[in-house]
Parts: sequence; structure tokens; C-alpha cells
Amino acid sequence: MLRPARGTRAAPGAIALGGALLAVGNVASADDSLYEFDDRLLMGSTLSTGNLQRFNRGDQADPGVYLVDVYVNDAYVDRAQLQFRAVGDSTQPCLDETFLREKLGTRPPESMGAEAAVAQTSAAHCVDLAQRLPGSAARLDVGRLRLDLSVPQALLIRTPRDHVSRDMWDGGRTMAFANYDLNASRTSANGMASSYAAMAVNAGANMGMWRLRHQSNLSYASRPGWQRSDWNSIRTYAQRSLPGIASDMTIGSSYTDGNLFGNLSYRGIRIATDERMVPDSQRRYAPVVRGSAHSRSRVVIRQNGRKLREEVISPGPFLIDDISGAAYGGDLDVEVVADDGSTSRFSVPFSAVPESIRPGYSKYSATLGQAGSNGQKRLPFAEFTYQRGLSNRLTINAGARLAEDYVGVLAGGVVATRYGAFGGTSVFSRLQEQGAGTTTGYRLELNYSKTFQVTDTTVTLAGYRYSSSGFRDFSDALGRPWEQETLDDAFKPVVRERNQRNQFNVVMNQRLGKSGALYLTGSAADYFHGAKRDVQFQFGYSNAWRKLSYSVSLSQQRNCAVQYWSTDTASECVQGRSLGLTLSMPLGGAPTAPVLSTMAARDRGIGGSNYQSVLSGTLGEQRSTQYAVSAGHGGSSSGGQWSGNLQTQSAVGSLSAGASGGGGARQITAGMRGAVVLHGNGVTAGPYVGDTFALVKADGAHGSRVRGGQGARINRNGYALVPSLSPYRLNRIGLDPQDMTADAELLETERTLVPSAGAALWVAFETMKGTPLILRARRSNGNVVPLGASVNNEAGATIGMVGQAGLIYARSQRTAGQLSVRWAAGADGSCTVSYDLGTQPYSNVATPAIVEAICQGLPAFQVQRP
Repeated sequence: MLRPARGTRAAPGAIALGGALLAVGNVASADDSLYEFDDRLLMGSTLSTGNLQRFNRGDQADPGVYLVDVYVNDAYVDRAQLQFRAVGDSTQPCLDETFLREKLGTRPPESMGAEAAVAQTSAAHCVDLAQRLPGSAARLDVGRLRLDLSVPQALLIRTPRDHVSRDMWDGGRTMAFANYDLNASRTSANGMASSYAAMAVNAGANMGMWRLRHQSNLSYASRPGWQRSDWNSIRTYAQRSLPGIASDMTIGSSYTDGNLFGNLSYRGIRIATDERMVPDSQRRYAPVVRGSAHSRSRVVIRQNGRKLREEVISPGPFLIDDISGAAYGGDLDVEVVADDGSTSRFSVPFSAVPESIRPGYSKYSATLGQAGSNGQKRLPFAEFTYQRGLSNRLTINAGARLAEDYVGVLAGGVVATRYGAFGGTSVFSRLQEQGAGTTTGYRLELNYSKTFQVTDTTVTLAGYRYSSSGFRDFSDALGRPWEQETLDDAFKPVVRERNQRNQFNVVMNQRLGKSGALYLTGSAADYFHGAKRDVQFQFGYSNAWRKLSYSVSLSQQRNCAVQYWSTDTASECVQGRSLGLTLSMPLGGAPTAPVLSTMAARDRGIGGSNYQSVLSGTLGEQRSTQYAVSAGHGGSSSGGQWSGNLQTQSAVGSLSAGASGGGGARQITAGMRGAVVLHGNGVTAGPYVGDTFALVKADGAHGSRVRGGQGARINRNGYALVPSLSPYRLNRIGLDPQDMTADAELLETERTLVPSAGAALWVAFETMKGTPLILRARRSNGNVVPLGASVNNEAGATIGMVGQAGLIYARSQRTAGQLSVRWAAGADGSCTVSYDLGTQPYSNVATPAIVEAICQGLPAFQVQRP
């Protein structure tokens, strides 16, 4: 929209509507949905000035300065304040060479020499777009404040389709926040009552590019004659982004990611690749598609019949390396359609396992500090991991964990073939155990994944083998938590070795189209020293008939767990088999209709048979209240069980309450969740905030809903919390004025944000407060001011146009002011409208003040109070 100086603001929608009612007059084209403004309908009146026909073009806009969102080939680039000038019968943007090169990523055509490009750059501020970029075009959508630029791909510097310039990354403001989660319960059973309460806190503060974070929880439990409270600090660390190396740095107490080695708690410093800085199309594994076109062609890439990408290319070799949205299984079908209609097709094999890396992409991590969680040893250690995609077919992985008495070295990779993707990892370990000498060993891990497109079957197999009983994880060097506790010998656990020798997993999914889907999962593991084998599998089928969803499952398991607290050297096995049926359907067609779910299961084991039904749904226009009621019978407890839960969400948090009973026990629960953000102008409450969030400021926009804000609304102080944003990605949020109060107008309604990881963004929407006015403007000769004439405020910014019967709608923060009206060139084509509300401010902002005014000369006023 136009960016006027503060003072007076028009409502273009109201003016345009008034003008349309009078001037549309008909003239539908061949398409009945299109209309034209025709000045001939006003012939013979003072309104016929030729001002209306300029609106017959959808991209018509008056010259001036506009704050617009710039798109190139439908991809968002930036928000910029640009000058627009009249060129022929259209309005074109003034773009300089710097903007074209640095913001839009364009390059001169090969036909334009370097000297010509430099000459054009220095010749004028407004570059001739058609000459600078042949085949390009610009279109301004005034209503959406959007400038669309169409530029031939050959004139663009190649970047991934979802690339976001680092210049747009926003580190945010200095703020502090805290998420809190409180819950309490009271249980009565067998004549004894017990209570429990807990509070979890996730807090942080942002200062510059540093993010301070802390997580902890506090619990309290009591029963007659006993009570206990515990505080547990989960992690506390400082973090900042390192954009130059696409990484982030963490200092303090946190966890490793565990993608190659297992997850590990540490205190120290860690620097690792932040994959979020990489566009999605470059982050997830997908093969590079290469080919050649003998003419201008259209390339279509599909997987499993689903279109992933379509692109128009120039003649010659082509390379497409920014494919996104591909599944991990299924070859890519490539179709090249030339301008003459000839078509060529080829296939690119595509199978992957989770550790597959896109060709040319690499990631790493380096950690140095002390390892170990509460109750474990604290050992100085270092960990390094590295992964790189060498080609479509090959990914390599490497890593090492080093401590005083432990060495772990990892090497492996992924090979993609037409028969599927094979992954392999080998880990060598060496542990110096106190009093037990040195043990060495290695673990070999193999993975396989393949989608058979003919039958639409996905198979994922994983086999783990521990080749010797001497293999040890780093956790064995740290010890088990209870080994450090002070316990009487009679109660210390008896720890026996049960080192895993082999493990085999299988996961299969079979889609049957409209007939539903089947799945099968299974695993088997055996151990050294004669320990018995663990086996489990599950088979299931799911489908839907009309509104009824149903699933059937069959499972069996045998678990021979280690009996740490037993002196019996023989492990005991628990076996079970169960058959389950689940039905679910909505009880009505309304969005808030409750859903009834019923489950029945038969267990051949300690569980017996059990049945349960759950009725759940939402209440309210915004569906902010959720409820669930359940009843069941059977299971490990005798008799029936019942429960009920209610949770309501508000703009500042949520409250929950529940009750349950069964088997002679009763329990009541209550909870409260929310968040508070401390900023320079005070404190704002919300339902929660994530690691990356935004604080929206819009003075006077109380009640306005934040689009993209997950239900957030502007509060009475003019603030709202957008709970979470995607770092390094385009996040669009806007304000919906439908429910906002009438004491202000929005000067802008949408913003595009690109936060850095962990940022707390400050997003201020411009608003205009003041008295709404309707000016009935007549010229000094008594004629009505021409329909469609442009209206400018004191700063010279265009704020709208004259509507039907010379009506001008505006909003004023002053008791007196002037507006200039222009409908033609020369002194006779303009006049000035003055208004004066008197010394008493007009307080009923919901209803406009009506002002009778003379345009040009000394005005005569009459303010009407509705």
C-alpha cells in the first residue's frame, strides 16, 4: 500500500466500492465476470473527466512510492519501497542495477556487452527493464501490494528454488521468555491419600546473536508420614549461529544429536552444522538429474506417479539439483518435452536410508567437554563426526569418540543401487576397565531400503551384529547411574552382562489403494553368555468405509529382560500375544462434531482382555475447548475404569482438569500451561513460545486475529505472540481486521519474516488512529468533485480517490487539516478540501463524522454529529 505520512488515512476499499456502484454501468465483456468503467455513462455531467477508464487495467496504479512485496517468477524475494512512474498507459517500477543484481539475482544477457551494461547502470536510476532483461515484464497488484516480475530463467543467477538470501535473515531483538507447565494430582486408594505436584520450566533470553536457554523441573510428592521434593536441571547453555560456516555453537550443558553415535549428555562446547540454514531442496537427500535438450523444452520429474518438479529449460545440457518433496523410496521418472512436441523419457534410480546425504553436501559436528549425566562419572571426552554425499550413489560417514579409558572409531556409508539402498557402519571400541583389563570389539550395522513400484511395497531391513562380546558403548565407560548412589549392599542391584550379539529388524508397508494398507514390523535379538532371545512382531491392517475408520492388529512378543535386582543368574522371559480392533467415527457432519473411538483387545498373558470407548471433541466457535470422556473394563485391574478430561485454550494460556477412577482408586488432576515474554515495553502473555517466535505490535488493533499466528489475537495493549516460526525460511504473518475495534485502521496487513534460529522477532504493523471522516466535497461553483479524482494528504501521499457524490472517506488524528484533490492537469484540475472538527475531539470513533466542505478557496464547514 501507499506509505503516507501520519495524519490522514483513507479507506480505499470503501471509496472504490462507492465508485463502482455508480460507474460500472455494465459493460461486461465476453467473460461475464469482467467489468469495465465507462466515462461515457457520465457524459453531460461534471463527473465526466476521463478519470475512470484508467481503472479498466487490472494492474493500474497511480505513480508514486509504494512499499511492496517483490516476487520473481512467483518466488518471494524481498519487501522494498520502490518508486513507480508512468510509462505509456501503465505504471512501471524504477529499479536500479544494484537492486536487479543483488536483490533479484539477475545478470545481463550475453548480447549486452560489459560496456553497455555499465553505461546503462550510470545513465539513470530507473533501468529500462525490457531492454536490460529482454522478455521480462512487471505487474503491480495494488490491492495486495505485490510486484510480480517475470524474468527468463536464462537471465537469472542459478540458485535453489527455495533459496532465501542471508541478507533477509533477522537476528531479532533482546527479549526474555519463560514457558511454564504446572500440574497437580491427588489419588485415593485403599483408604490412603497421596498428592503429587510438578512444575516444568523452559526459559531463555536473547541478547544480540546469543541465545541463553534453560530447562528444569521441580516435583513434590507426599503421602501420610512421608514427603519428598526434587529439582532436576535438564540443560543450561548458550548458543549462537555461525552463518559463515552454516553452523551453530553451543556452550554449556546439553546433548549431542546422536545420528551416528548414540545420544550423549555433556558439559562443554559443541560446533555443528545447522542444516536449517540450507534450503529444504538441498537438505534432504535426492539425486541430481542430468540430461540434455536439443531445443527449448519442458522437464517434468515424477516419483510414484506424483509430480515433484516441472521446469522450462534452454537448449543444451541441463542439471536439476534442487528437487524437494521426494520420498525415500521410488525411482524418478524424467520426461523431456520439446517445443515441437517430441518427448524423451528416462529414469533415475532412487532409494535411500536415513543417513543418505545429497551429492556435494556435507555436515559435521565437533564436541569437547565432560560427558555424563546425573549419577554417572564425569569423563573428559571429545567427539567428531563427518558425513558427505560424494555422488548419487555414494555417501560416506566417519566419526570418533575419545576419552581417557575409551576409544570408539566409526566408519561407513550408503550405496544406492537400482536394487535398493544399502547402508553399512562399523564401530571399533577399546575400553580400559578397572580391575578387568582391556576389552576390544566391534559392531557391524547393515541397513537396506527399497520401494517396489510395481506393487507399491516399501521394505526397510536393518541387521545389527556384535561380532564379539568385547564391544562396549561409551555409556559402559561412564557407568550406570545407580552405581554412584549410596545404597546398602543388600539393596544394590546385581549387574550381569547381557551383551547383544545379533539383532534383526524388518519393516514392511503395503498400500492397497482404496482397499486400505497393510504393515508388518518385527525384530529378534540374541545375546552372549547363553541369555535367551527376545522376539516381537506386529501385523496390522487399516482402512476406512465412508466416515468409519477401522484397524486390526495382531502382535506377539517374548522379552527376556535382565533382572538387575535378582540374584538368580537365569533370565526370566515374559511372553504375550494380543489381538486388537479399533473403530473410530464422527457423530455428525459439523466441524465440532464429537468423535467416538472404541478399542477391544484380547491378550494371552498377564493383560487379559480389555475394552475401552472414548468420546472426544471440541467446543466453541474457535474450537478452543477440548474434552474427552472414556469408559472401559478389564485389563490388569479388576472392574471398570472411567476418566474425563477438559482443557480450554485462551490467548494467555490453557487450563485443564480431569478425574478418573477404577479398581478402588480415585484421582483428580489439574493443570495450567502458558508463557510470558519480557520485552522493552512490558510483559506479554501467551499460550506458549517455541525456540523461535515473534512479538507482534499493532497499536489500536485490539481483537485483530494474526494470520499464521496459530490463533493469536492482538490484546488490549496492542501485542500478540506468534508462538513459533521456521528459522531461515519465509514465514508470512498478517492481521485480519474483521474482529478488531473501530478506533484504528491498518496501514499494512501482511509481513514476510525470515528469522535466524532462536530469534525473538519484533514485528510492528503500522496503524492509523483517529476520527473517521466522510467529507462531502463540492467545488466553489456548486458542482460535485469529479468521481475518481485522486486524494492526497498534507505529506503529498495518495490516500485514495473521490467516490460517489463527491464523498471522501479519511481518518484524521487532528482536529483540522487539508486534503488536495486532483482530477486533471493544470490549475483547473485540482482543489483543496479543508476540515475542522472544532475544539472538542470527536470521541465516537465507531461512526464517522460527516463534514460538508467546499473544495478550493476558503471553505465553509458544518460538522454533523450522528
